[in-house]
Amino acid sequence: MVKRRVFGWEWLRTICTLLLVGTATLALVGCPGVDIDPPVDNDNGSTDTPPVDNDNDNGSTDTPPDSTGDAPTLKGLDADKAMVLPFTVQAAYNDDTMFFHMSWEGDKGDTHDYFRYTDGAWQREGGVRRDAQATIDEDEARGSTGINSTIYESRVTFMLDDPTGPNAVEGFLEFGCTLTCHDNSRAMPTWVHDDGEVHKYLPDTIPGRLDLWHHRLGRANPIGLSDDQWVGQRINGEDDGKGGSRHGDDGTGPYATASTDDDGNPQWVFDPATTGGLYAFPFDDLFTSPLRSFVDDTAADLGVNAPNPVGIDYADAIAMGYVPSEGDTVPRRRLRQTEGSRGDIVADGTTFTASSGDPLFGRWDSNIQRALDTGNDDDTALADGNIYNIAFAVHTGMVTVRDHYVSFGYTLSLDGGDADIQAVKMSGSGSGSLPDFSDTTTYPVTELDTFLPGIASYGFLIGENAELEYIDPATGVAVDQGHAGATGLLTQGLSCRDCHTVTDAETFDPPNAGGFPGGAMETLVPQRGGVNTPTPIPAG
Repeated sequence: MVKRRVFGWEWLRTICTLLLVGTATLALVGCPGVDIDPPVDNDNGSTDTPPVDNDNDNGSTDTPPDSTGDAPTLKGLDADKAMVLPFTVQAAYNDDTMFFHMSWEGDKGDTHDYFRYTDGAWQREGGVRRDAQATIDEDEARGSTGINSTIYESRVTFMLDDPTGPNAVEGFLEFGCTLTCHDNSRAMPTWVHDDGEVHKYLPDTIPGRLDLWHHRLGRANPIGLSDDQWVGQRINGEDDGKGGSRHGDDGTGPYATASTDDDGNPQWVFDPATTGGLYAFPFDDLFTSPLRSFVDDTAADLGVNAPNPVGIDYADAIAMGYVPSEGDTVPRRRLRQTEGSRGDIVADGTTFTASSGDPLFGRWDSNIQRALDTGNDDDTALADGNIYNIAFAVHTGMVTVRDHYVSFGYTLSLDGGDADIQAVKMSGSGSGSLPDFSDTTTYPVTELDTFLPGIASYGFLIGENAELEYIDPATGVAVDQGHAGATGLLTQGLSCRDCHTVTDAETFDPPNAGGFPGGAMETLVPQRGGVNTPTPIPAG
């Protein structure tokens, strides 16, 4: 069992309080934009002139429609955000199905991005906190600018690796999520606005593929679904700085992204036959309206709240007599049934329990399920008696890229012996009967601390950045790029956990012989600059 401590939550409660204070000018919705020229398929059967981020969700690859209204007040980065987020995981499996239960406290985050009708035109609403700060500072080099409001869905993810399988990724256990993070990734030191999206990817020197279980709490969970993706080396011409290898598995994902017509109208509005006569909801009711999402016909009966509101074509709504009114708001994403390998993971039993007096803050209990062996090459097959490598991440507080919480690399055992997380074998088969994870005696809880990574990259960890000089904009001081543990990682087979704890309060207990006390991430990462502040960038 991994030993961890309890941490306070007032920092995130404060965020939610700030977001609720004020008037409709404190708008809290969506996804930001950057300027990229060529059109792309938006995964819904049409092509947009402004390209959309239909798959990779790292904040933006979209250009929003022109806004004719006043931009609401934006909340930028929270410099006081806690470095550490406690996180728990339980795991179980039966003859053919794997079950994970993951818990943490944070914001509800079940909304994503929207279109709002204001001053006679539809405008995009939303963005993540780092892009809000770039907008506030008018600093296009450090993020997307021109956004109107801030919100981003909460998410929980993990990357899974079979060290003996065909997609094995060497070093994943030792490096964890950092193996996929690089200095040219979005919001990292060498990234610039014109690079567009550069997501997580494996270095060219490391073959293999990581199986990414991606539970989206706004764009999939409302219909009881998750998302199935993978991370590998950059492919398909992505070495031009326009992407990275975080891709969806083959098939259809749990949402489609709306295009806009020549007049800037959204592709879909609510079907009044499914909403009691409403085509949209008031922008002021964003967090209270039951119409925060809509679906296509394939998902009308999915999830615990079915039947779900349906989204219909805008032109059909106009023909039915719809006339948009000031403040009308509709989702930009339409949820749908998944197909193919992309749809292997479901999310039955996931719940959000609000804190007393605060409906937007509380405890998420994520329950996701998948077949042990899907038969698909883009998934990690699981089998009784084996041990796997796993690393977790949590997006909470309307953030993405390097502002989300990550974990070290850990081990997962399916009755395979000593490991950090022990999956319990159950009788039976199928996903219809969920484990009773409230029975913590039968299903032991592994307590982890996740932490903010700052600008720690794979290049930094292996010593490639030792001669680089990055300047912290907040202080004007060069950020130390030397990593004393590089030799241990590369030549001694040590892992990050062999040298570091997450919190200062933890007792140093390296998993492997040869480790040494290198300090707690809670203290070390802020010393290297750029935590909840502008990103350190190359000198000159």
